[in-house]
Amino acid sequence: MTMQQPRSQRGALTAERKQYGNSALGAPLLWFPAPLAARDSGLILAGTHGDESAAVVTLSCALRTLPAPLRQHHVILAVNPDGCQLGLRANANGVDLNRNFPAANWQAGETVYRWNSIAEQRDVRLSTGARAASEPETAALCQLIHALRPAWVVSLHEPLACIEDPQHSEPARWLAEQMGLPLVSSVGYSTPGSFGSWCADIGLPCITAELPPISADEATERYLPALTGLLHWENR
Repeated sequence: MTMQQPRSQRGALTAERKQYGNSALGAPLLWFPAPLAARDSGLILAGTHGDESAAVVTLSCALRTLPAPLRQHHVILAVNPDGCQLGLRANANGVDLNRNFPAANWQAGETVYRWNSIAEQRDVRLSTGARAASEPETAALCQLIHALRPAWVVSLHEPLACIEDPQHSEPARWLAEQMGLPLVSSVGYSTPGSFGSWCADIGLPCITAELPPISADEATERYLPALTGLLHWENR
């Protein structure tokens, strides 16, 4: 079987999808199970922040490029569909989902982020939630991961242009090489209540792949081969 669908056949997303919950506004939370799911299958996700659209589009393009029977890992295109629709970093309740996970380091109150990648300081305020895992998107993702028990997770973000993995695991090294991005142990600031913190608490290897601040067009040109390869990556 060819490793790529002809471009003319990539317009529709026909991969099997299942619902694992609903967003704050009632949108279905969708995941795409791996046809070749095995004990070492991973989970690749994007759209935790609704303003990080290049990662969502590029992962969708990869999902539509690789023939479904060849895909070995599960996919979530939009952890935060309300934020993706509204153009918000947060979900519809104004909560930064990447500070709302039930990690041991979760902190109540506010978090701040940069208005855009050019801004010099973090001064835009969001909530971390009324409690850990207060948001339906966060709670549903945790439940799905407990049910799936993936071997590892890759979480796509923007715009720090690096691959973060404190363990420098084999898939992280492979992804950094394929994407031409530096492999780092930390993004350089604390992330209480983050998805990565929660994964560390439950012993789930988590790789954060940060795209640079580029358009969806440029991201698909640069990173489509790497993400298509990731969808059928095999532990060597």
